[in-house]
Amino acid sequence: MIRSALVRVFDRFRERFLLGMAREEHVKELYDRLYDQVASMMQIQSALSGGPVLKPLRHWALSPDAMAIILADLQERTRPHMVEFGGGQSTIVFASWVRRHGGRNTTFEHDAAYADAVRKQLDACELSQYVDLRVVPLVDYVSMDGLPASKSYALPSDFDGIDLALIDGPPYWAGEAGRYHPLRWATGRLNAGGAAYLDDAARAPEQRIVAALRGSMAGLDASELRAEKGLVRLTRQAIAA
Repeated sequence: MIRSALVRVFDRFRERFLLGMAREEHVKELYDRLYDQVASMMQIQSALSGGPVLKPLRHWALSPDAMAIILADLQERTRPHMVEFGGGQSTIVFASWVRRHGGRNTTFEHDAAYADAVRKQLDACELSQYVDLRVVPLVDYVSMDGLPASKSYALPSDFDGIDLALIDGPPYWAGEAGRYHPLRWATGRLNAGGAAYLDDAARAPEQRIVAALRGSMAGLDASELRAEKGLVRLTRQAIAA
């Protein structure tokens, strides 16, 4: 059934191009349908093998290509401490990784109702014990490092030793500098060799956030990685005494 659906999508895609009718909206529609079919097939395979079934990725959620880049980073680490801002399907993936490979994951989420939905999914997949899911409020931050005032997470002060961080929140409505504060917080707490990833890095506000952070934090390297919505990897160089 899935194979036949994929064949129909490819046939329609080829037909549109051959007839010179592949306008941008048609290409996007066909691309989305193809993605949905392939993603659904992979979720079915995961379910049949006893793994978790993820809810749809892309759009508001972290895109699969970005998640794959982060997982490739994780596989080179031994029992890493992961931190993410903005829970969701990435939380399920990280918890699954910790169950299999060890380590720990701390997730910060501001929306209590959404956090409850993630907890239910974790419970259903028997993954709750592999993640520390914390609901924290969004608080006001003043203008900083040339960026405007915004809302962002209330960040703990007694927290250190991060090997990998993913910043995929707060949502854009919190202010265009909302992700600057968790990114700065996490980057300043990285262990040697640690990395912080900023999702949606193709957007102009995220680009300004990275520029502001590089201007204010010595020894910071930023690498733009190829992902659907943009992904930046931040690492810190050792500073000589």
